Amino acid sequence: MIYIYFSFIFFALGVLTTFYRKVSYIMATIGSAFPFLAAVAGMHTSFTSNVFVLFNGFNLSVGVDHTSAIFLLIASISWFTISLYSIDYGMNYSKKMPVFFNAALFGMFLVLIARDALTFISGWEIATVFSYLLIMEHKHSFKEAFEFLAFGEISTVSLLVAFASLYLENHSLAIVGSHGNWIFLLMATIAFMAKMGIYPLHTWLIGAHSRAPSNVSAFLSAPLTLMGVYGLVRVLSIAGQPEWWGVLAMIFGGFSAFWGALQAAAAKGLKILPAYSTVENNGMILATLGLSVVAYSANLAVLSSFAMITTLILLFAHNTTKSLLFMAVGQAKEALGEDTIDNVRGVWTAVGKIPAISILISGLSFSAFPPLIGFLGEWMTLEALFQSYKFPSILDRLSAVFAGILIALAMGLAAFSMVKLTGYTALGYDHGKKARTIPSFTMRLSEIILSLIVVLTGFFSPYMLKYFGYGTFLSGLFGVPKPFLIVSSHPVFGVVSPTFLTIVIGTLFLFPLAFYLQKLRKVKRVSAWNGGIALKEKEYFTAPAYSFTLEYIMRKVYSMKEIKVGNKRYVSVKDVTTLFYSGLKRATEIVAKFLSLTLMNGHIYSYVLYTMIMFILLFFLIK
Repeated sequence: MIYIYFSFIFFALGVLTTFYRKVSYIMATIGSAFPFLAAVAGMHTSFTSNVFVLFNGFNLSVGVDHTSAIFLLIASISWFTISLYSIDYGMNYSKKMPVFFNAALFGMFLVLIARDALTFISGWEIATVFSYLLIMEHKHSFKEAFEFLAFGEISTVSLLVAFASLYLENHSLAIVGSHGNWIFLLMATIAFMAKMGIYPLHTWLIGAHSRAPSNVSAFLSAPLTLMGVYGLVRVLSIAGQPEWWGVLAMIFGGFSAFWGALQAAAAKGLKILPAYSTVENNGMILATLGLSVVAYSANLAVLSSFAMITTLILLFAHNTTKSLLFMAVGQAKEALGEDTIDNVRGVWTAVGKIPAISILISGLSFSAFPPLIGFLGEWMTLEALFQSYKFPSILDRLSAVFAGILIALAMGLAAFSMVKLTGYTALGYDHGKKARTIPSFTMRLSEIILSLIVVLTGFFSPYMLKYFGYGTFLSGLFGVPKPFLIVSSHPVFGVVSPTFLTIVIGTLFLFPLAFYLQKLRKVKRVSAWNGGIALKEKEYFTAPAYSFTLEYIMRKVYSMKEIKVGNKRYVSVKDVTTLFYSGLKRATEIVAKFLSLTLMNGHIYSYVLYTMIMFILLFFLIK
């Protein structure tokens, strides 16, 4: 319990020392280490603070149990590395930024340790408001920040309705040991889906990431969306695990994964592509969580358990890898002063080998390259979906098949988009632009730490499953000693050993590597294929050209348009979901104007009539 108090103290010190930015970020880094220790302590032994009674049914308390410990463990890794990264990166922004940063960390920490609705909603709102202020740290970002805040407040209002329903049923706001009805579950689900960026509530992610400072983008994409997943897991423990919820979660999750990957494949912005990747990753997380619920309803305990650990592995992979990706591209963006994939080329030579390797590792992980942790998450996702034939209900089976098809397509599109991102930035030809010299020691250190985590947790993933409490899915078959073989069911359905797969692939790789090194001087390099036409000087194959074929085939979905500027031609694509929100905005403005002219017309009798009508309505509602 003492670790929780130490976190509070250091986050508070981070706020108080804001005029010394590096000291403030150091306080945030130290404060982020204590939640990790609290998670380790609470993994097997739950603990709760003394309950502070406000009045009957309204109690305040914090604590850690097995569920919150897992999420706290995952979140604290991102908090620590992003805070460490910010020690140098934050010097490019104002002295107010550390205040907002420490306060947002405190809010998220409060969400994960809250044992009652009042503490939970307080942490939720603190994290939302100060994240909004963090986005505002970037110039000309008011529109994107306000959009983030609007979706954040939709989430908060939905939570207030959900917790009001919980109180009416239990006469208590405890979120552990209470029972919630379908209204509570539905409203809480909307709130948490908005925070996760699930389609169609995802549009805030894109604008916020494109404008926010890169440490804030990592902050929003990984630990903040993790709060939504934690909320879903927590409310399912309160409201039970109804079958209808699982079916809807699979459908929305599958489509969200596909839509995010499809938009990422066409993205040209350096941080827009990872933002859409977040929509894809969180869609897969929601779908596997829904699969776990459906399996539980069908009394398929083994499949339900496997789908749940799949959700946690996907969550861990996304949290660590996406933090790494945003920090690495953020360093390149800051050094080169560019924000498109095409213009941030040659990171290896222009910016440095560490950010280039970090982009490469994160891209490979999201492309399911073994043995990285992203590979394990996607393998487990497909294995869980393949077992949907066990569902007794035809609706459940069809829903799982629908989600499985979309997720499989999403995985292919994700690999396509990550090849574009890593190929043009980390491995692309140097464009000759000189990078700006910026302090980057802690930035590189944080990237090294996360790169090692992404690689080593994939290699030693069996121990992660065992530590999370899912050791039943570890075995030893086909000459692989226990516990290095991961099985997806009992009896055995599918198996994989990331550890031994790495050893085999690494051994086989030595032979072509030795041959390549021996013949290095004889390797012939040729220019990119350009339809038989010779490339002109300074002409190269661009990132838009890479994805143009896909964009043209899917031009109706992408709402593709040709733009003419002088004698140049290029195409633009858009997320058609934004058209709905644009129409909603215009309709709201029209209605607001009509109401303001009708009710606020300067006539006293209109105000009196309005007051009387509202009084009568409230009287009957209260009665």
